[in-house]
Amino acid sequence: MSRGTLEYESNATALSPHRPLVELLLLAGPTIAQMASYTMMQFADTWMLSRLGVDQPTAAGNAGLFAFSIIGFGVGVLFCVNTLVSQHFGQKDYEACGRYLWQGIWFGILFGFFALTFLPFAPGLFRWIKHPAALAGMEATFFRITVSATLIKLTAVALGQFLLAINRPWMVMFAAFCGVSANAGVNYFLIFGHGGFPAMGVAGAAWGTNIGVTVEMLILLTVVLTPAIRRRYNTLDVALRPQQLKTLLAIGLPSGLQIVADVLAWGLFSFWVMARFGTQAMAANIFLFRYISVSFMPAFGIATAVTALVGRYIGAGRPDISEQRAHLGFYVAGFYMTACGLVYILARNVLMGLFTHDPEVLRIGGMLLIFGGIYQLFDAMYIVYNGALRGAGDTFVPAVATAVLCWGIAVGGGYLVAWWRPGWGAAGPWTVASVYGMILGAFIFLRFKAGGWKRIHLNGEAVSQSIPQSAKLAGLE
Repeated sequence: MSRGTLEYESNATALSPHRPLVELLLLAGPTIAQMASYTMMQFADTWMLSRLGVDQPTAAGNAGLFAFSIIGFGVGVLFCVNTLVSQHFGQKDYEACGRYLWQGIWFGILFGFFALTFLPFAPGLFRWIKHPAALAGMEATFFRITVSATLIKLTAVALGQFLLAINRPWMVMFAAFCGVSANAGVNYFLIFGHGGFPAMGVAGAAWGTNIGVTVEMLILLTVVLTPAIRRRYNTLDVALRPQQLKTLLAIGLPSGLQIVADVLAWGLFSFWVMARFGTQAMAANIFLFRYISVSFMPAFGIATAVTALVGRYIGAGRPDISEQRAHLGFYVAGFYMTACGLVYILARNVLMGLFTHDPEVLRIGGMLLIFGGIYQLFDAMYIVYNGALRGAGDTFVPAVATAVLCWGIAVGGGYLVAWWRPGWGAAGPWTVASVYGMILGAFIFLRFKAGGWKRIHLNGEAVSQSIPQSAKLAGLE
């Protein structure tokens, strides 16, 4: 055995002495709990608002999707803090970890101010898509309050991704739990007007979310600045470093654009395509999204752990172990999401009844849960293998594929079916959307399986060439 091989084995063993499944679950477990806590926050918001009627949760759901289509760009870029810190963690270059954390925070601050420029356009947007005046007013209110906290949200994302990369997932989970708890408590008082507070309805839910995110961010910042982490990982190196920022943007911009393309497309699908069938169809669609988040958010937690593990083992010179961890992550997520899909189908009427007693919403929602259950396995495929590709720095082609397929099939195809065959109702667009999910999942899996990501290097000078390299591997250059 060569000296280099022995060093690689030593690096891999030092990074994790555990069995593969144990290693994955130790990292993914807190991340899954974090994502589950976000899901609970969204679920609780929607449930509380549904006590006020159908319009309120519909407005919050639609506006939340549109708001995240803006915030999500920054989130996608900052997910790559995980990639870069993980790879340097694998190389034991701990000082670089803190530098990349702060490039992420600087980006989050700058993008947070940029996001504020969207606030004046919110009322006109929801009126332009011809939502009823009362619904459009609530949507604009929720959007403006949520987007105003973009800077805080993105700072929390950068801090959380850094801590995951340096193997501190329990701290991330604890911060998320505190944030969710704060959100739930504030919602109780602000949505319904308990404790002497005014009943703010949709606005109260938005402010509750912002307060929860602020609590989470402050806890994460406190952890990052503790003496042990500060000394080892250089977390007081706050300087804006153009070369490192360029590195982050090189792999982060495609990741951000991918999230924007995905979320904005689903937002338009919800408040534009489904709007052709009325407010009750939009409400059923929002309730479906809340249940789907129960499956895909924990799977996203697994994917985030896979991102860290892929980056970590690439940094240690073991892409073969990176590949094994990606497949293992898919097996775990696929099993979980398939089980969720069966529950959605078999218990669809009971599940939808938790949100509403409106007979038309119940009818449409029960039918939509069947579609939600059908493509769960392919959604797991997309989520986990996309996370694996991100860990290697392969973000450009997945972003292009997501944008083309999502906008071409889910939005464009969904709208054409809604217009061409209105008698099919909400089932028409969702048939097209299910086909989109299957195609995208298969594409991302095949790209990972092809192995081009193993030839991407994010070290030294090569890192600034990651986007052209991704394009070259895809045959686009």
